[in-house]
Amino acid sequence: MYKPKIHDELWTMTLERRGYPIIDVHGHHGILEKLSTGEKGRLAPNTKLVLQLEKYFRHRDLNMDEYLSTLPTEEEMVAVFKKYGVHATPVAWVAPYGSGDTAHDNDYIEALVKRHPDVFLGWWGSVDPHFGVVALEEAEKLLRDKKVIGFKFMQAIQQFRVNDPMCYPLWELIANYNGVVQFHGGYTGQGTGLPGGGGVKVFKYTDPLDMDEVAADFPKLRIIIMHACDPWTEVANLCCMHKGNVYRETSGILPRYMPERMVYDINRRLQDKFMFGSEFPYFPLEQILGSHEKEVTYREGIREKLFYKNALSILGDRFENAGADLSPWKGLM
Repeated sequence: MYKPKIHDELWTMTLERRGYPIIDVHGHHGILEKLSTGEKGRLAPNTKLVLQLEKYFRHRDLNMDEYLSTLPTEEEMVAVFKKYGVHATPVAWVAPYGSGDTAHDNDYIEALVKRHPDVFLGWWGSVDPHFGVVALEEAEKLLRDKKVIGFKFMQAIQQFRVNDPMCYPLWELIANYNGVVQFHGGYTGQGTGLPGGGGVKVFKYTDPLDMDEVAADFPKLRIIIMHACDPWTEVANLCCMHKGNVYRETSGILPRYMPERMVYDINRRLQDKFMFGSEFPYFPLEQILGSHEKEVTYREGIREKLFYKNALSILGDRFENAGADLSPWKGLM
């Protein structure tokens, strides 16, 4: 079986040595080789692009069986998150309009989260805005009955722009339930290197200027612009600075490759707005934590803000709404 090397040498801070836990606001924790129920795990709705994504991230030319063997089992995933004291918020991801795939559906992620309340603080639902009233009904059910934190959108795969008027009833609904949205910002590894990028029109759908417009039109809607948002890092950060309801997170890129502007703003003017995201399992947890610890210079007190304080401040009400017990965190704030 092909298994990746574990980068323990990069990160030695277990929970006990570090002294505080970490909150991971973005990762694909349902991408697993095998579930604890004995079932096979599932891939996100980018199956036709996953091998090229592996080549882009880790420069490995694998076939599908080899790739699947690199994925952790549910037990392995939970063990490594417990070892490093990381509490996660898995995302569902469906794209029936853009890719015809709903494999990472809401029921799948909900069941995973329910099996591990000591690791997960809640989860992010997924709906496809192209489906109009059906999407609205599903979103309301997830917010009202399933108590999701909010919703994750990957516009380049789902094929929509966030400022499209068709989306506005959805944003209004989510705002009315005090929900939060994660919008993919900028470049994506999806389709990188393929002819035509595998059909993925990255920059048509992921411009943070669209998100700035939505933030202005829905001031009660909390928006997280995800990833480095390359080539618009500064635009995303300025949108975050200007709009009180816009936030940022760090997933989708190894910290040592984060743009200078991103690191500068995490350390200074956006120190209260950036949250940690792992992009697990596309990056092993040990590697992403190790890179934050060893390869990025943070000012005193910034790591604590990035790793848990900001998430509690920005999303704490949603974690509690999802049923998470935040009492152990109160003494850390």
